[in-house]
Amino acid sequence: MSRPRDIDIFLSSYQGQRSNPSAVNNYLFYTNQIPCQPDGQKYDEWMKSSERDFIELEMNHGFVQWFFPIRERGVNPLAQPLEVHEIEEMKDNPDILNRLLRSYKMMLGFYGIDFNNGKLSLSNDHKERLQNLRDHSHNLLRITRILKHLSEFPALQPHASTLVLFFTAIHSEGLLSFQEGTMRGQSLDQWWSNCFRNEDERNAVRKIVRSRGGYGEKVWGWDKFDEWYENRSVSSRGYKGEGFKSERLSMARLLRKNKHDAEEKDTERAESIAGSDRTKTFKPQVNWNKKDEGSL
Repeated sequence: MSRPRDIDIFLSSYQGQRSNPSAVNNYLFYTNQIPCQPDGQKYDEWMKSSERDFIELEMNHGFVQWFFPIRERGVNPLAQPLEVHEIEEMKDNPDILNRLLRSYKMMLGFYGIDFNNGKLSLSNDHKERLQNLRDHSHNLLRITRILKHLSEFPALQPHASTLVLFFTAIHSEGLLSFQEGTMRGQSLDQWWSNCFRNEDERNAVRKIVRSRGGYGEKVWGWDKFDEWYENRSVSSRGYKGEGFKSERLSMARLLRKNKHDAEEKDTERAESIAGSDRTKTFKPQVNWNKKDEGSL
């Protein structure tokens, strides 16, 4: 089974893709400095009004690109693709990580899943939420984006395999079909189970997904999921909201430093060129007479 082109590009870490050093909107949004567009709300304001508004989360097609930025363009032209320099500044910032995790938890709740300190479980309203996922297939694309997004942040990346295998267990337990050949099955087989840049992890996840059995056959249900999760080391289960110290430069300081360094280099280059020109223009004559002094 061949992989989709966008997955191959993702697995290559977007090799050859040009960066835009001036693009910092994702960083600014996740530091609550600028509003997402077109909604016009900063992160904290948006979450206060819409975090548990499942109608808004279903009907609003512009927020996902801001809350789950990836290194690809989406359907919202007012959102910027995630940049590598933004990832570097965001990935160790505890305030940003907490917001990223909160966004992830928001969408888990929308899909009928409780975060449960990293070990996913069904929420009380999971039947209604899974029905919504059954009825609105565009959420399959959203989940692909979420998985790619998690993979850009090392502290959050371990949550990706947990989510993929939780949906595998949901299928096996007969709660929502991801049968091979269906639209949901194709999402699981071709996209979600391939969203792992580590080849060993990708192969391990795909082995489970590909042997999941039929809908409701309980081949890889809750018992298998629990066993798989408990066998993971604590350090490989992903960020759960603990704060940690970071000595990295803030984005603002980094931008100021880059600007200062560039200005210094431009000044040095200009002085070097000017000095070279003066040498050529005012090179003294070896044999000059006193009468020539005034015109030197």
